Amino acid sequence: MRIIKRFSKTHFGQRFIGFLFYFITSLICKSIRWKYLVENEKSNILKNDQEYIFCCWHNRLFLGPHLLPRNRIINALQSSHSDGMITSLAFEYLGMKVILGSSKKGGMQAFRNMVKCIQLGESVAITPDGPKGPKETVKEGIIKLAQITQKPIIPLVWSTNKYKAFNSWDNFVVPFPFSKGVYSFGNPIYVKKKINDDEIEKARKNLENEIKRLTKLVYDKTS
Repeated sequence: MRIIKRFSKTHFGQRFIGFLFYFITSLICKSIRWKYLVENEKSNILKNDQEYIFCCWHNRLFLGPHLLPRNRIINALQSSHSDGMITSLAFEYLGMKVILGSSKKGGMQAFRNMVKCIQLGESVAITPDGPKGPKETVKEGIIKLAQITQKPIIPLVWSTNKYKAFNSWDNFVVPFPFSKGVYSFGNPIYVKKKINDDEIEKARKNLENEIKRLTKLVYDKTS
């Protein structure tokens, strides 16, 4: 076990595990019989290339990146610890850019980098409850990013009829191959430029409730 842990912290080990993670998730994603649920035309973001702030729960990271649209440049926010580095390499194999940082390490620089990417016409992808939770609790950062950039937040949710939920802080979900799946993008969520602390908290809670609503919607479609 110690040998594996040491290997995962080496440059070669991270690249190897990152490619393995990408390869396995790609195979599983392609094996699933997906149905794309469009709530209305505003939520069908596949038809445009506007800058968006995509988000999905941390426990849906196994396939979330595979379901993001490929018609735009997307920058994924990832923590800089070894596990995050491995996931970052998998994102790069998907053609995504990576911004390293978290609320505990490099957070301000990562935030500035996300703002800059959006100003350049690119999109970003965030796990609003990551990297360490609490589970399915949106943090303020994504609200402030939408406030400053004046770009909409787009929730991404997915569910499959067969999966394994692990006993981790977020109950990380791994779908079974060849299962049936449903995924959906929520309606664009905008945050006003001029907003006080109470309104930020209200926007944070509204986003949290919307992602939970959408998650239940696709879950009910597959259960």
